[in-house]
Amino acid sequence: RGQVFDTYLIVEKDGEMLMVDQHAAHERLRYEELLRQYRERKVAAQSMLIPSVVTLSAQEMAVWREHEEEIAALGFDTEEFGANAVALRAAPEELSDRDLGELFLSIITMFSVNRKNVGEDLVSRILYSIACKGAIKANHNLHEAEMKALLDAVFALDGINTCPHGRPITIAFTKSFIEKQFKRII
Repeated sequence: RGQVFDTYLIVEKDGEMLMVDQHAAHERLRYEELLRQYRERKVAAQSMLIPSVVTLSAQEMAVWREHEEEIAALGFDTEEFGANAVALRAAPEELSDRDLGELFLSIITMFSVNRKNVGEDLVSRILYSIACKGAIKANHNLHEAEMKALLDAVFALDGINTCPHGRPITIAFTKSFIEKQFKRII
């Protein structure tokens, strides 16, 4: 059972007090799931009731056309919408509409910068971005069931203790460390 402190969950596990960064934890879980789905060529996408239209430069349109298939494999359903715009009809699950245009432009930029080197490293970086945008945000209060599900999933990760960007998911405070902080032991 955990307690919420701002962006962090505090929980006791195996005799240690752990502070869990809920955004980093959810981001890692989202990334692992997106990566699995991508490898299976089944990234779960959510259709948009009203398509989001993103205006692109001529160069960005050329990049989109060149990488339309790879973008679709990442969970985006797109189509040309006039001379310099793309309509996003579906996007990976858990993304909010307000983040979608900015995220799509950053993906186009990543493809543009790496035009000759589209490989697993680029796909991983794009999936990091999608996972980050879809992850629980700071100060988001979780219900107890959500908190338990998040903690159970994080603790089930085998040998993974950072978010995709390298930030720690948990920080452990041992009894000895806490006693030293309160000057109970030297």
